Formats: sequence, structure tokens, C-alpha cells
Amino acid sequence: MKTLYKTLFLFFITTSICSATHLLGGNIRATNTSGLTYKIRVQLYFDAVGGGQTADSQNNVLVCFGDGNTAQADRISYTELTGDSKSVSVGIYELTHTYPSTGVFQISSSLTNRTDGMLNYSGHATEMFLWTVINTSVSNNTPELPDPLFSTGAKQVLKIDLKPINSDSDSTSAHLQKLSSPSPGTCGVRLLDYNYVYPNDVSKTGTFSIDQADKKLIWNAPEALGKYVYSVVIDEWRNGIKISETYREGVIVVVDKPGPTVEIPPYVPATESGIITSNPDKNYDALTLVIEAYPVPTQDYLTVKVSSKNPTTLKIQLINLEGTVIKEIKTSAKSLEWSEQLDLRQTVSGLYIIKAVDETGKTATKKIVR
Repeated sequence: MKTLYKTLFLFFITTSICSATHLLGGNIRATNTSGLTYKIRVQLYFDAVGGGQTADSQNNVLVCFGDGNTAQADRISYTELTGDSKSVSVGIYELTHTYPSTGVFQISSSLTNRTDGMLNYSGHATEMFLWTVINTSVSNNTPELPDPLFSTGAKQVLKIDLKPINSDSDSTSAHLQKLSSPSPGTCGVRLLDYNYVYPNDVSKTGTFSIDQADKKLIWNAPEALGKYVYSVVIDEWRNGIKISETYREGVIVVVDKPGPTVEIPPYVPATESGIITSNPDKNYDALTLVIEAYPVPTQDYLTVKVSSKNPTTLKIQLINLEGTVIKEIKTSAKSLEWSEQLDLRQTVSGLYIIKAVDETGKTATKKIVR
């Protein structure tokens, strides 16, 4: 059975061989070495079977620094992953750049030959646009992310770890996002690709979301076999101020895999930064409120944003795991959106729940870490 599973995984990966597509995802990391000098590292994941020759020949990538300058980053390593991702290789491209001044800059790289055949995206011929945003007024290393998973079993729960593996003390949060695409020009700015739909929108079943407390992307649970593409943005915070953003793109191959299966939960549209980004069916009315909270984890203040499909008053509560309401805010005017700040300086560290209740009694909750 294990051999059959690997065979199916290789089949879905290698269906792109005829068009020599090979890119399965990647991200960019910036490390401050001194002053305004940064080591830029582009990390790319390749289909080592279907696009092996093309991947082997990609010895460099063009990097835009966001200050009007560009340079080629040379490949410093090329290795094959192990385990279930044995047919995936990772290439590391690196260079150093010194910025002329302090400021906020978008570091980016546009790459052709994104893998094709995705069930949730028809624009494989477009460029894969990777980017990270840094603020050079602070000394910082953007998050180093663990290698993603590239396969999962049908009707099984997929969990992809988004917890940084570097030792910086800054906090991080993550959110889903539609695929990025560049505006015209050599160094375009990032745009959203509206040809993209979230993986669970293909079958309109299950959930596709990020657990902020555990720092995991969770798909509960895929049904249709095939390839899916996704992207996430990791936000980095220091003293309540966002200091970097890291975009990651990846591919998930769903196959018949040995192991226990789960009952697929009711469909919930994926959300992007607390905003409903897909179109529910007309008879889908369970989701009334969507909560966004940041930064997570937090040490001082927590900004809570709540959106509703219908104008309503609202009660927002911060609840500990014992069920005690620690803080409560009540709104007096009906609205579709709210933004409130909670002072957490006197609360103990741990896991909390934010609960929003509208005037009809419908609720939405979100886990946060103090």
C-alpha cells in the first residue's frame, strides 16, 4: 500500500513533464548582517522527477531589492528532500545587498515554469511571484520557515507547520492569501491573482484555515485527488509593530494514502485576514462573523477586528481556558466592521479565546496566545 501511495504521488507530480514545468513553491528570507546590509536567500522547491532537467539547470534567479536595484542570486545548494517528499528538491540562491537608506522595501523574484495541472488554479503559465517586505530601520532577520509538506491523504487532516525555526524573539502571525502576481515591469509590485480559489472551494466541503495558536495551516479534509496550490503570508511583529512580511507558495498533492480517515466537516469559506474571500452558496448562512486579531502572540496590546455580513451591535469577550471572561467590550451602534484594542499587559501568559456575539446571539471565536 505504501508503494502504491508513492506511485500515485509521483504520478500527480510528473503529469507536468510534457511542458517541463517544475516549480512547486518557495519563499524569500532576509538576514541583517550589519547596518543596512542584508543577506538575501531565495528558497525554491522543484519537481525533481517531472521537471528535473529544467530544475537542475536553474543556477540563478533575478532578485529585485525594492530600491530600484536588481542582481542575480547564484545557487549555493541543491538537495533532495526525504520521506514523503522524496521527489521534491530544494534549491537555495543567495546574495548580499546594502540599502542606501532606511525604509520599507519589497524584495521579490518572478519565476517562470510554475507546475501545472492544479485543480484550484488555471493560471499555471503565469509567473510565480515570491516576495518579502522588510523595514531597514530595525535590525532584523525575517522568519526561517520549516520545509512544507507536499502531499496528504484523501479524507485525512493535513497540517503544515508555519512556526519559524530561527531563534529571533519577535512574534509572528500568519494569514491565507490568494496567489501573488506582479504588476508589469521588471520589478513589479505584488497584486492578488483572482483566478485563484482556495483548495476547499473546489468541492465546497471542509475547512482550509490557519490555527494561530499552533502556527499551522490545516486542511480538514481534502476529497478530490490531484494537485492544489496555496499561499500564506507570515507577519512578524516587534512591540506591536509589524516589521516584516514573508510570502510563501506551495503545492499539495492529494492521493489515496494509508491511514485513518475523518468525517469531512461542513464547508466553511477560507478567510484572508478576517475577510471572507470566497463566495458561499446562497443557502450558506452559518458564517455571520469573522474575527481578525493581531499581533499573535502579543505581550502588550491586541487589536481585534470583527466583520459581519449584516449590520449589528456586538459584544467582544476575552475568555481564558477556564471559561472566565477577562475583558468585555460592547458596541452601541450597528455596523458591519469594528476595530477594538485590548490591553493585555495585566493578563498572564497563555492561550485565550476571543468571542464575538451579535445581537441575534450568533457567535464567532478565535484562539490567541498571550
